[in-house]
Amino acid sequence: MPVASFPLTTSPWIPVLDQGAHGQREVGLLEALAGAHRLSLAHTSSAQGLVLLRLLAAVFDAACGPRTETEWDKAWTAQTLDVPAITAYLERWEERLDLFHPEQPALQSGALTAFPRGPEVLHPGSVSGASGRWFHPELRCEEPLAPYPAPEAARLLLRLLAFDVAGIKRAAPGDPAARRGKLYGAQIGPLAAVTHLHLTTPGGHLKDMILLSLPPQPRAAGDAPVWERDTPPAPVRTRPATGRLDLLTWPNRRIRLHATGQGEVDAVALHDGDRLQDGWETVHRLDPMTAWTTTAKRKQAPLDFLNAAHWPVPWQAARLLDASADLPRTSGAVDHAIAAAERGTLPAALPLHAALSRTRHSNAHKSVISDIPVETLPLGTAGQLADPGARQDLAAMARRADRLDDRLRKVTAALTGLPGDLVASRMYLSDLDRAWENAVRTHAANPEQARTAWRGELRRAADLKIDAFPVRTPLEREKVRAVVHQPTPRRAAAPAPARPKPRDEAAAGRQKRGGGPKAPAYEAFGGRYTLSQIARLPQCVVTYTTLRTRVVEQGWNVEEAATTAGTRGPGRAQQH
Repeated sequence: MPVASFPLTTSPWIPVLDQGAHGQREVGLLEALAGAHRLSLAHTSSAQGLVLLRLLAAVFDAACGPRTETEWDKAWTAQTLDVPAITAYLERWEERLDLFHPEQPALQSGALTAFPRGPEVLHPGSVSGASGRWFHPELRCEEPLAPYPAPEAARLLLRLLAFDVAGIKRAAPGDPAARRGKLYGAQIGPLAAVTHLHLTTPGGHLKDMILLSLPPQPRAAGDAPVWERDTPPAPVRTRPATGRLDLLTWPNRRIRLHATGQGEVDAVALHDGDRLQDGWETVHRLDPMTAWTTTAKRKQAPLDFLNAAHWPVPWQAARLLDASADLPRTSGAVDHAIAAAERGTLPAALPLHAALSRTRHSNAHKSVISDIPVETLPLGTAGQLADPGARQDLAAMARRADRLDDRLRKVTAALTGLPGDLVASRMYLSDLDRAWENAVRTHAANPEQARTAWRGELRRAADLKIDAFPVRTPLEREKVRAVVHQPTPRRAAAPAPARPKPRDEAAAGRQKRGGGPKAPAYEAFGGRYTLSQIARLPQCVVTYTTLRTRVVEQGWNVEEAATTAGTRGPGRAQQH
């Protein structure tokens, strides 16, 4: 029987849109990178597009990735990527990039020799639990799934490596960590654990996407992609990542595909693989194609660009533009684009968008995936990114929307007395995608006009939610509206302490008898009140002690202090 071969370097398996051919076709790694100036991925808004982009970025980075800003600027302005260097690199490693190599199959473990699973484990629905079988009837059939052609198997292999779920895994034969043939505590992959982010341009091609995703840096000592290393051993192991290339091609699972003589995959070996030390900290440090928020404890956590109702929040990407915020949101790719814009390498009129994805698991064990959404959100033009004032202004507009969104739910719950979860399900700002795009576009030419228009759109969106919310009386609805839209005054800075005066015993005696200074009054809820009076207002949902601690000791805005239930501080990022 002939030995199957499918070199990923030259065999067609990556779906692309070809500017020259005016249609979709499939190419190998070499043609994808050599033609990156005229090709674009065919499925950018999908999990498949993400894993293909990350593999192409890793191959380019390993072959000839720019080491300095000067090299990156030269690569950006060149008509094509460095085709001779890419060709030489892929020719050198062609055997290691063969999907069915007998000893070192690409992205797999050549140490596996038994294939106990059918091709259904490669099916995307296999990680979605019962719902996966419900929506994919082919997984419910008594007949085994038909073998996968090599191109499709290669794409599904990448997806499984990136998104396989956690939980109990079947141990590889001879794994000393096995307990009764099973392994416990399998991790989800580095990509599935965080928020992915890469940058796009309207009508842009693979060349732009790859370069915008990879800040220039030299290869770290000892760093290498998985195909430059010996094939991963069958047993599970825990180790640190050696660098960016290692992380981008992390062997999260031990997989091996069994090929028929016709080059189709009819059986699979699937076991737990390398477990990453330090988790998020390593990914935050090494992977620029991620987005992060800073928690109140000054820790990094994946940025959530969806609200609790799982709808995308169109202004969230702009929060990444202000690194000076108290609890900044960051992304290596965004910081890289800002630096390139400040150098003048990116054309000032070039619009930039952030494509974000965050894997949604259905349970706390992360053993079932419910969705892998991919959303593209506007960032602004390169000219806006090059201007620190414009970046801060766009981030401030985004924070304004977040504050109103939060305030809308809190005030409604406080004034109606309804449970917070019932209010939250109805009171998220929505249908603002086009308004935010217009605001970002207008801001490039007229920031004041953009700010004014955005405030108006936010008010309109909030009013629509208030008008649709079931309340007891029209008066209650108008009360909610008035409090939601009431300007939030900034707390004035405390005056410098006066020089202490000599103690006056008589005055001290009068003070003990109730003649002390009056309690300070605050502008809040349309009036001027002391904290004691505010604590008795219907809008206040906390005790006087909590209110005083927040305002006096922690510096909260008085209205936020009064209407925020629980212990979460203003602006504190939610951890997911």
